[in-house]
Amino acid sequence: MTDQNTLTADDLGALRTAGRDELRAAVDGVPREDLAALLATDAGTEALRAAFEKMPSYHTGETVDPPATARWRVSRTPGAELAYDVLLTGASCTVEPARDETAPDVTMSTDAVSFIEIAAGLKSGVDLLMQGRLQVAGDAALAMRMESVFGLGA
Repeated sequence: MTDQNTLTADDLGALRTAGRDELRAAVDGVPREDLAALLATDAGTEALRAAFEKMPSYHTGETVDPPATARWRVSRTPGAELAYDVLLTGASCTVEPARDETAPDVTMSTDAVSFIEIAAGLKSGVDLLMQGRLQVAGDAALAMRMESVFGLGA
């Protein structure tokens, strides 16, 4: 277990441009309730959006065929849910805000802290699924591939 870490809204804002290693170092050890409160702020919204926008840069080039759409639904309390579609076509990836008219192949729902833990490589999706902090609806095989497609693994 790591020592308790602190994180401010200013620190969170600076993380919008940070890489995965910097994100991991910044959030590792921050009490879950403190991180949840920060992620529910405007700075938290921007940090979460930045994490989604960076996803294509972490794409390993692993081919996904046929093309697939993975939707992430990230809840925050208080705060509005964020939903993004990750479009995987062959060896490429794009991310865009979820649209009602798009039917995803898989939907992964989690809270903001759990999403950041996955994005930072602190937790695996399987661990969060077993803890009830990640729900998967649809193509479970695609959900299971997400960590390898994005070079993750706790």
